[in-house]
Amino acid sequence: MFNKINFKTLTLISLAIMMVAMLWASKDFGITGDEITQNTYGEKVYSYYATGGKDKSCLEAFGRISNAFYYGGFYDLLCVTVNTILKPADPFNVRHFINAIFGFFIIVFGVRYARFLRGWDAAFLVAWFMFLSPRFFGESMNNPKDVPYALGMLMGAYYISRLVAAFPKITWKNVAGVAVAIGLAISIRVGGLLLIPFLAMAVFFQYVFTWRKEYKIGSPEIKKLVLYCVIASVVGYAIGLVFWPYALQDPLSNPFTALHEMTQFSTSIGMLFNDNKILSDNVPWYYIPKWLSITTPVIILAGIVLSPYLFVSKEYKPAQISFLFFVALFPLFYVIYKKSPLYDGWRHLFFIYPPLVIMSGLAFITLIGKVKNQYGKYAFAAVIFIGLALPAKWCLANYPNEIVYFNELEGGVNGAYGYYETDYYMNSLKQGTYKLAEMKGLFTTKDSLQIATNAAEPVVEYFKRINPRISVIYVRYPQRYERKWDYALFYTRFMDKELLQNGFFPPANCIYTVKADNAPLCAVLKADPEMLASKASQFLKANNFDSAIVYYGQHLKQDPNDESSYDNYAIALASKSRIPEAIAALQKKLKMDSEDLSSYQVLINIYRAIGDKQHEQEAASTAQAIQEKQQGPVE
Repeated sequence: MFNKINFKTLTLISLAIMMVAMLWASKDFGITGDEITQNTYGEKVYSYYATGGKDKSCLEAFGRISNAFYYGGFYDLLCVTVNTILKPADPFNVRHFINAIFGFFIIVFGVRYARFLRGWDAAFLVAWFMFLSPRFFGESMNNPKDVPYALGMLMGAYYISRLVAAFPKITWKNVAGVAVAIGLAISIRVGGLLLIPFLAMAVFFQYVFTWRKEYKIGSPEIKKLVLYCVIASVVGYAIGLVFWPYALQDPLSNPFTALHEMTQFSTSIGMLFNDNKILSDNVPWYYIPKWLSITTPVIILAGIVLSPYLFVSKEYKPAQISFLFFVALFPLFYVIYKKSPLYDGWRHLFFIYPPLVIMSGLAFITLIGKVKNQYGKYAFAAVIFIGLALPAKWCLANYPNEIVYFNELEGGVNGAYGYYETDYYMNSLKQGTYKLAEMKGLFTTKDSLQIATNAAEPVVEYFKRINPRISVIYVRYPQRYERKWDYALFYTRFMDKELLQNGFFPPANCIYTVKADNAPLCAVLKADPEMLASKASQFLKANNFDSAIVYYGQHLKQDPNDESSYDNYAIALASKSRIPEAIAALQKKLKMDSEDLSSYQVLINIYRAIGDKQHEQEAASTAQAIQEKQQGPVE
């Protein structure tokens, strides 16, 4: 049966379908956390070139990201250039369209690599493994750093494999491919320099497994290969600098300054991982392996587990398989060894996912080939089909929130909710914002409304196109009632785990929820007409404790699950010497969120004020244990 299938035709048809689907879908995905800053960086890079290098603002810190100039400018410059020419109504839709093109070409080069190593049967399976990987699909729509970078890295691995495999015949096509790939990767992120040692390792594997029997290290053929590798590296390095203004200021020094700064860069971001709140600069060694194991479709994981069989199969050259495994696994082991800061799942190592998928696809195709019984082949194919049908069904049911996929080993997104970060990239806010506009007629309203959100940058962009009369303010979710607003949009990033796990989000005044399965990702809130909590907050700020107590009391009677008001309510009560009531209010809060350090601090201050040293010490010890747990690695 399998020998009669024209996998080449099926693969090409599949690629056409995938391209159309990805480009069409890109319009529905939201603006992500760094996109505003990156778009601004692209505008500054564009101005640099448009003014012949006179405008050097792209070399300076700006916005939330102080080190944007350490990144290559190619992708952001490309997007800004296209937007400058087309002048679209929504430039971010254009960015996402271009992002999807890069994501699609990752699939294309995955297909080419699999075909090179095995044939069209493996290419066909790898294409669908990638396309039906929900997180790969989701990242391909709106991740402007990791996706273009991954394309450069995969292109590099592919052309490097072809270059060394063709030895002693060396073609300029493969040399050029390696150079362009190195240039593309560096023009996105300085880590693209990694392709140069990758090239050296590919030569090493080929020499150890193949060439040493016929060629000496100093032979003319080896010298010629080394020369071509040096040419590819130097040209690739030069290409990478063309669209990187910072590097152009000192081509021999600045790229390595950027490399040093980026490897030393440490950021401390709180996040949920494995039922713990941890910091990004102190993650456990298994952070990436765990994320990969619970967010990769089970069928692909199975293929990865089976992939070591490729080493004993006589169908593959050991050097080529060794290089594929090296490309996929070395970066993972390196970040574990270096204890690198990591956050947002495995997106910083997104570039290792395509090689892992290729390993998985090759393993399945190879094992199917070993099955002699026709019905056994049918059964194997059925297992793969069912394995892919599960994530495909999930994607269709939860579109366009593929980025929050968790596999069956974790119980899906419902099982992971509150234990791991879900929509860390703010994707669901677009759905929430446009649903609010639709529900409340905001497209045409002439009222000067105010929208509160804990993700202001993308929401501001949405309302520029929905209705410029509407203003947007940034409000942290725990302080949501400390400012006046008409509607609010909150996503779940940085929320305490127990609030999520115990169903305290979304709050009672929620009018719409964006969900993946049953897990809330973004809540749309409507302000209380009486604005009890907001008024209480204003009275507290004015030290009008009696009025604050009245309004907080009325508000909490209406909404006893509002965790955000209990701390301030307790402060107001304690300020009027109503200590037992204040402690009772804090105890209610801690039943809802037992690891809230701000509540413990209020409790410590109350016990200290009344001279209760025993309970003060108990509360302080508990708070210290919570803080140490959050700041230290979870082994």
